[in-house]
Amino acid sequence: MGGSLITDKSRPYSLRTDVLKAASAEIRGCREEGLVDKLVIVHGVGSYGHPPVIQHKLYKGFIDPSQLLPLSKTQSKVNELRGIVTSCLQEEGIPVNLFHTSSIAISRRGQIKSMDLDAIKGFLEIGMVPVLGGDMVYDSVMGFSVGSGDQVAAILAKELKASDLVLATDVAGVYEADPKADPGARLIKELSLGRSGGSAVAGDTRNDASGAMRGKLSALAAVAPELQGDIRMAIISMMEPGRLMALLRGEPVEATKICL
Repeated sequence: MGGSLITDKSRPYSLRTDVLKAASAEIRGCREEGLVDKLVIVHGVGSYGHPPVIQHKLYKGFIDPSQLLPLSKTQSKVNELRGIVTSCLQEEGIPVNLFHTSSIAISRRGQIKSMDLDAIKGFLEIGMVPVLGGDMVYDSVMGFSVGSGDQVAAILAKELKASDLVLATDVAGVYEADPKADPGARLIKELSLGRSGGSAVAGDTRNDASGAMRGKLSALAAVAPELQGDIRMAIISMMEPGRLMALLRGEPVEATKICL
């Protein structure tokens, strides 16, 4: 669940409560219908994380100790969002287990290079639903760096040998131009990571520390050679209920399907 879906990125610390609740209910419905067996949920931090990360230049890594208190406060603010996401899922009867990406991941120059997934695998086996989010993670070169939810989701899909990876946002998928600025922009219904490498993507990244739609495709492209060939990947909107369920049922749905 992308940060653009569950928060309003145009306003700092603004939650889309109704959207988050509806998305949580739809996930419950997918589990009840048997469309999902083992599940990991990754959420973006949106307007809870990007504004302070940009304001205090945390995306540049460790520069001096004056950044440390802002980093700590940013983590606390993002933890408020984590708590809300967890509560919404629990209210739908989903047995979630919250993990902090910064506790299990190490980056190098802004790219997550390792994640300790033993506990996640263990909780998955007994039927829990791990929840992770974008985070500021320890970086062996930069001191710390942004670990985007997109990176986390892509790495989990690779390491857990997922059958499906769905990136849910506030738009139906990848467009030839920014659909928020150009209502006539055409949706790209199928996109090959092999051809684009995640590079030929329009979008406004000025207020997004993880690269907006370009960041999603770049995260997928980085792990594409190691993804199992039959994984189904798609970018959809969950602003209105029903699209996730339709996608998992194999029904026609407005989306961008990603192929290797």
